[in-house]
Amino acid sequence: MRELQSPLQGVRIVEFEGIGPGPVAGRILAALGAEVTVIARLQAGAVQRLGSTADNPLRVRLQVVTLDLKTHENVAHALDLVATADALIEGNRPGVMVRLGLGPSMCAVRNPRLVYDRKTGRSVTLTKFRFS
Repeated sequence: MRELQSPLQGVRIVEFEGIGPGPVAGRILAALGAEVTVIARLQAGAVQRLGSTADNPLRVRLQVVTLDLKTHENVAHALDLVATADALIEGNRPGVMVRLGLGPSMCAVRNPRLVYDRKTGRSVTLTKFRFS
């Protein structure tokens, strides 16, 4: 009998720790077989306060790497993870990832095929286009 494969087996996701839809999306993708690496903050965030990695419902099947993204060395480490990923999930306030050196254009230099998913949970002003 043939073993069934998970639909996202072989897909690599880098999730920058946040709250709201980002961790939930990462957990769902991991349940579907994706390899999800969470870049966690040094200070305990809201998700970390739910429990340790072993018993935290939003950390099941996820690899967690703790990095201080205010240092050049750790930003370089994060970009190394991004270079081998298929997608990135982040939910920071607008401008935070760019300020850290991890915005969409910086990540695209390291990985042009990367899908960059921004889940801010905040209102963003969109440019209006008129179609004729």
